[in-house]
Amino acid sequence: MTSAVLYHWKLKPGMEEAFRDAWIEGTQLIHKKCASYGARLHEGADGLFWSYARWPSEEARQTCFETHDFFSMECFKTMQACIEERFPEIVLTLTADELVERKTGHQVPEYETDRLILRPMTLEDAEPLAPALMDAKNLTWWSRGALGDVSAVRDYLRWNIEGEGVQCWVFALKSAPEDALGWVILMDRNEGQAEIGFMQRPGAQGQGYAFEAAQKMLNHAFKMRGFRRIWADVDPDNAASIKLIEKLGLTYEGRLKANWETHIGVRDSLIYGVVAPEKGRKDPL
Repeated sequence: MTSAVLYHWKLKPGMEEAFRDAWIEGTQLIHKKCASYGARLHEGADGLFWSYARWPSEEARQTCFETHDFFSMECFKTMQACIEERFPEIVLTLTADELVERKTGHQVPEYETDRLILRPMTLEDAEPLAPALMDAKNLTWWSRGALGDVSAVRDYLRWNIEGEGVQCWVFALKSAPEDALGWVILMDRNEGQAEIGFMQRPGAQGQGYAFEAAQKMLNHAFKMRGFRRIWADVDPDNAASIKLIEKLGLTYEGRLKANWETHIGVRDSLIYGVVAPEKGRKDPL
């Protein structure tokens, strides 16, 4: 069951900016290594700082911190040096959720291809997409292992829907628009650049659906968003995804060694990219 933790600190005078920068770096590191759901940092009216961190479960959080020596890392050392007083952490278990999160700053327009409809992802897509995220074989080359139930899938998909600088489309056959076969995602990175990704249910693979959807997303990225470069990060042994990426026109740019710590161990990343032939236009597709 999803859990959360409240952290509470009093900072040394003048250390707020250094603390925030270190907190952001540390939070991103934990998410990358342990597949946490991320965190938010708040400053109270009394000047005290609070952090609300979400996890798939309390067991996942405990395992993460038992496995990794985060506090020997520079960003965590900086955080400790900024803290004047640390208060006891509070572990919370989610029992109901009516929080309406902020939406991405970019709308997710609907598109069609010859066979598919691309539409904004919703939490109702958790059930049809569960086979993609609960199948261990399907997630072999993913950054984390299989999820345990539809509730966990729903929590996992929240970032795709609500993440800042993210546009995520599910794709489905025109004849069954509610039956999501998979998704394609566009993630803002450095200025003028975005990363793409995709996932689909095992039963939908091998029919060209992901390519069809990703091709439409690339068209959107260059023409509507005006990105100058699009890139993808893929495991070196993920032959099917590499084949799709190359078919989309992305070319190999380099290898990042030991870039990901995943459920199958530390993995390299292959980076593929494509540059717009000219500055992206804003004309309709």
